[in-house]
Amino acid sequence: MNDKEKSTHFHPIIQLVILIVIAALCGFVAVLAGFAIYGAIYSFAPMLEMIKLRGEGMDIRFLRILQISSTIGLFIMGPLVYAKIDNYKVGEYFRFKTKINPLLILLTILLVFFSLPLLDYIANLNQKMALPHFLQNVETWMKAKELEATQLIEKILVMKSYQDLAINLLMIAILPAIGEELMFRGTLQHIFTTLFKNAHVAIWITAILFSAIHLQFFGFFPRMFLGVLFGYMFFWGKNIWLPILAHFLVNGIQVIMAFKMQQEGKTIPDIMNNASFQWFTCLLSLVLTIVLLWLYHKKSTINNLPSYE
Repeated sequence: MNDKEKSTHFHPIIQLVILIVIAALCGFVAVLAGFAIYGAIYSFAPMLEMIKLRGEGMDIRFLRILQISSTIGLFIMGPLVYAKIDNYKVGEYFRFKTKINPLLILLTILLVFFSLPLLDYIANLNQKMALPHFLQNVETWMKAKELEATQLIEKILVMKSYQDLAINLLMIAILPAIGEELMFRGTLQHIFTTLFKNAHVAIWITAILFSAIHLQFFGFFPRMFLGVLFGYMFFWGKNIWLPILAHFLVNGIQVIMAFKMQQEGKTIPDIMNNASFQWFTCLLSLVLTIVLLWLYHKKSTINNLPSYE
């Protein structure tokens, strides 16, 4: 990219500010649209009461519309509008059309499946986390946020029909995979790479933010692990559809497994506590994940990657 082209873009710090403002505005407008859709289809009267309940007593239809609209506004429209405002060509900026080595698609799928036992093991260790005594108030707050999130997830994951399954795949797997990858890998990782002049620093910072924004601190490290995995998939594979595919598979597998287990008569708490670990399975998962990442790196075209600047 020549100096004239570089000068058409804002400084990375300004880019961050613009992104936050644009994403917040798009999210706000989308949520208002969600309220309007719910009110038009059902009723405006109970909405304020349901908002006060914060998940536990909300109508599941309201939760779904709110979740879908906020994801579209904040994570999909936000980055797309930002890219246009900062004078980028959307297709090039997010690398939608970059040619993909077909082997990378296969490696992406294998990486997701073979890393799941390792991911579950990290999650189990994270849930046992305890902060020092002087941070007891912080730990209490973290546990309260975790309980809030768990109650919301338990409500959303109740699926009594294939229609519920389809809605949840859209709400939990498809839209978040597209939106969160556009926001984090496609935009924030790009900005941080330009700011720090180091793609590896950018990948880790983005992964930390990706995990932190979910406000589930007892699931922080497995989500950060996924953020790093998705980040290198994007950096090495240089096409946003690769981390989107991986993200979709991670979330989609969990939704389908929850549906299948409910069909077998298990409750949501049973499903969420259905973790068993064997050391050799986790070790094998670790080894295979490292080998597959090495192959992914080897088969990608990292040496020909265009500059982020």
